[in-house]
Amino acid sequence: MGGLSRVMLQTGTFSLILIASLPPPVLARDGPPGPDGLPRAAPRHPWKLFSGTPRTDTLSFPSGDVIPAARRALEADQWEIFTLDTGRGEMVTRWKALHHPLLWLFMGKAEARCTVTFRPLGPSRTRVVFQGDLASHHDLKGNPMLGTAKRAYAKAARKWAAEVRQDLSDRRRLSTVHP
Repeated sequence: MGGLSRVMLQTGTFSLILIASLPPPVLARDGPPGPDGLPRAAPRHPWKLFSGTPRTDTLSFPSGDVIPAARRALEADQWEIFTLDTGRGEMVTRWKALHHPLLWLFMGKAEARCTVTFRPLGPSRTRVVFQGDLASHHDLKGNPMLGTAKRAYAKAARKWAAEVRQDLSDRRRLSTVHP
């Protein structure tokens, strides 16, 4: 057995011992999903919400172009739109389960959703605020995975904003090429 294989086996063994030594997560029995997709919680195991830091961006496009691009970017990442109120400038996704073994181990069952608000700043500028929320039956404050979750959220929010910008730029370029 090579040195790398031995180290990987020892690391894997250590990881299994660590995981086995942790207390088992409390398994909450949730009811059927509510209208927004968040499963109804048992009274003894209510959902605890954690809101991510809002990510604000100003785009040099009218809100009438930004809103559909924002929707396309969310839907491309398998989010289902729950509400879209163009008058109020707000889009909210349905809650969806997050499936990751470490997340489940440290946070238990977790659900996420995204809220995006749009505010026109003139005929061709729009302020966009992206915010993600997590729901878990465990208090997430002080959770050892919270820092990792925050970094993953920040990266996902930047990626989403880049996809919206790319979509808008591509459409602008196509409209100038094919008037």
